[in-house]
Amino acid sequence: MKTIQEKSCARAVRIACGLLAGATLLTAHAQEAEKAQRVVITGSNISRIDVEGPTPVEVIKRDAIEKTGAGTVAELLSKIPSMSIALDGTSTSTFAGGAASAQLRGLDAKYVLVLLNGRRLANYGFADGAENTFVDLNSLPLAAIESVEILRDGASAIYGSDAVAGVINFKTRKNYQGAEVSANVGQNEKGDGGSYNVSLTAGFGDIDKDGQNLLLTIDAFKRTPLWSNKHAYYANPDHRQYGGSDGRSTSLYLGSVRDFDNGEPGYAIPGCRGTVGTSAGTGDQVCFTSPVNQISPHIERLGVSAIYTKQLSNGNELFAEAGITTSKTTVQQSFPRFNSGFLGNTAGSTNPGLAGLPGPSADGSLAGFTMGDRLQVFRDIYEAGRSEQVLASDTVRFVGGWRGTIGKWDSEAAISLNQNHVTDTTSKQVLKDVSSASLQAGLLGQAGGYDPFAYWNPASVVNPMLTTTVRSATSRLGMLEWKMSNPELFNLAGAPVGFAWGAQFSRETINDVPDPVMAAGNIANYGAVSSKASRSVVSAYGEFNIPVGKTIEMQAALRGDHYNDFGNSVNPKLAIAWRPTNTIMLRAAATTSFKAPTLPEINSTTTAYVTVADWARCGPLGYVGPNCSYSPKAYLKGNPDLKAEKANNFSAGIVLQPVKDLSVALDWYAINQRDTIQALDAQYLLDNEDKIAGFAALIGRDPRNAALEAKYPGLNKGRINNVTLPYMNVGKTQIQGLDLDANYTLKLAEFGKVKFRETHSHFLSYKQSIAPGQEPTSRLDGVYHPKWSNSFRVAYEYKQYEGGLTARTYASTKNIDDPTHSQDPAVTNKRIPSYTVWDMNFSTRLRAGWSVNVGVNNLFDKGVVYANAASIDAPVQSKSDLVGRYIYANMRYAFK
Repeated sequence: MKTIQEKSCARAVRIACGLLAGATLLTAHAQEAEKAQRVVITGSNISRIDVEGPTPVEVIKRDAIEKTGAGTVAELLSKIPSMSIALDGTSTSTFAGGAASAQLRGLDAKYVLVLLNGRRLANYGFADGAENTFVDLNSLPLAAIESVEILRDGASAIYGSDAVAGVINFKTRKNYQGAEVSANVGQNEKGDGGSYNVSLTAGFGDIDKDGQNLLLTIDAFKRTPLWSNKHAYYANPDHRQYGGSDGRSTSLYLGSVRDFDNGEPGYAIPGCRGTVGTSAGTGDQVCFTSPVNQISPHIERLGVSAIYTKQLSNGNELFAEAGITTSKTTVQQSFPRFNSGFLGNTAGSTNPGLAGLPGPSADGSLAGFTMGDRLQVFRDIYEAGRSEQVLASDTVRFVGGWRGTIGKWDSEAAISLNQNHVTDTTSKQVLKDVSSASLQAGLLGQAGGYDPFAYWNPASVVNPMLTTTVRSATSRLGMLEWKMSNPELFNLAGAPVGFAWGAQFSRETINDVPDPVMAAGNIANYGAVSSKASRSVVSAYGEFNIPVGKTIEMQAALRGDHYNDFGNSVNPKLAIAWRPTNTIMLRAAATTSFKAPTLPEINSTTTAYVTVADWARCGPLGYVGPNCSYSPKAYLKGNPDLKAEKANNFSAGIVLQPVKDLSVALDWYAINQRDTIQALDAQYLLDNEDKIAGFAALIGRDPRNAALEAKYPGLNKGRINNVTLPYMNVGKTQIQGLDLDANYTLKLAEFGKVKFRETHSHFLSYKQSIAPGQEPTSRLDGVYHPKWSNSFRVAYEYKQYEGGLTARTYASTKNIDDPTHSQDPAVTNKRIPSYTVWDMNFSTRLRAGWSVNVGVNNLFDKGVVYANAASIDAPVQSKSDLVGRYIYANMRYAFK
């Protein structure tokens, strides 16, 4: 989504600008070049006259942002083919709820460096997956962003060790005078999921005339929930129509029971308020219901920021930036539920509900429950109402410093302090000990116990079983920085050599404190996360921009980092751009990186739940497809003995501009990573339980059921209960791919012009080790790693009007989450088709400072594209596309 840049330069420089920017075209007049100011572009510390260095940078400006209809930063980045969104802020099944993060090159968010005005931000207090630390994109109000610069290349030598996959730099305005108000209103076609955003920007004073400038921005955002009954896919959770599983609830009004000891199918508790039927996955008789669920949270966010610049003598200036963002995400959870598959001994019971269960069958065999057997109860405590999760996040940022010149050197010194504090308050959590005792008493018919056979238990019984849990975390980042640059240090063959150097000190801390009751393991069906760690890094770096003759430019950089916990790291970078003609540029780059383990990977304790296919049981039981889906508890533990990850990054490309209005850029990249850190893959662990020594000890199973094993020959394992997944250096990650970016403008004289934009991201290979000592295996062509994605936009512009259509297309994949996992026999060799989503928008600039942009995302209401493998029984689209058309309007008014 690069835009046409507004500044200009002479023709030769204009072509170089376009080529180096990855085919961005410049269209202003050459005589204005003298007015151009030196700026710093992401990917270099050396200021230049509106041109980038040899590494391509994608720039998305304010006008292009508005035309996407995005209401958040995450939504904006999700529309870029080379990027993917790991979290979108609406997930209810993550340890980092309420936050949003981005991925580049298919690597986790921890490998992407997010900057605001060129400086680092504190990570979100909660780590994704309990290990991936990231900057919360929701802490960046989209309305305050003037432009986004994306460097899809390793940048460890310039910015630091964690810039493995690339850099995303968000820029706000500077030296702005006047005032501007903007509003963004959006609504799902079905009437829910509304998005409302209002922002005010005001600038006071001109640095050049008044010697100072103050820029204030206030941004308020609200999003209302999506509801299941308004959207076809969610309204009918029986997904067998898509080849998936029956997702209707089986634990409501009133649930079901199963005799554990006889191995027979279970029964719906008498009095079902839904539909009594047979579960395709287990063969149990159950009570099916389809309650109305909240499928996205209620979000409120307010951000206030200020940038103040004071001019001193001789071009020096003091500057300060301050910002605070506070957000509240409210998630409606499910009803409280007893510990999964509660097992109660019913010997001596007088509960009349037990007598209502089916008795012996006609042939005399036992088809129902025998007094004294252990009973599994599957029932929600719906009398309590739904639990509610409130995620409150406060992000505070302060930057203060000086910039100016010392001799011929541009210099800058700054201190920045960043903090994110987040709390997770969840109501109506079930206490294991109290609920187990209450349910056991109810099964035995004792007064005051919870009776699972009664439709409604009184509050005096329900309330003592429940509690509210509070988890909180604080993430801090403090930095001191000094840097200097000289774009004309000396001349080489008549051309200036630029040089920059700098030094940094940073201190990072995280303190994730779980609720004490949850940490003690006394909350049913929930795990706990805890992490407390810190790290200090001292860094020094240098960078040269060297002209090698008239047609070759080279960037050479070197960075050294000293970690107080991982020692020293030195990372070089070499990049080169060659322009044999005014219409061709060839470029290439090579760099290394050093990624220390995240703080949670070193020191954390986590209890989570994972989704796996347990083929050792599913085979004998005859379960196939999504019916072979289990959710055992997973224990993840930090590992202080982890080694740092190291990588080599390479890229090479060609940029062509055969005519003024056509430009094409094609870039190849490769990332070769070693000592990759991840938790042991749960599915790989199960697939090799009896093949790899030590794996069986990491799997916890329930006791074997003799009656069930007699009925199903070959069954010799109990139901999976838990897995232990240690963090480890599993081996290597090897990625290669291509990025294509093409722009063409067809001018129609007085009838305007038609603009075409094609961007394509294509993986050539994606290989990764799954366990230590294992050679990399292809993980490409699964749902989580499709081979390619594409965006094509055509727009017609006439005077102040523009209308456009954008097609977002995603590749066909195998019907499995990861090709390295054991294949599901029911879906082997089946594929999920490619699909396209269309967006439309219309924009115009009116008189008196008004501009308006309206549009529709998912114009044709693209239907469900479904993955029905055991490990990913769900649609492959993002939630925003899955729920259908989204209509929006952006309005902006600039006061004179």
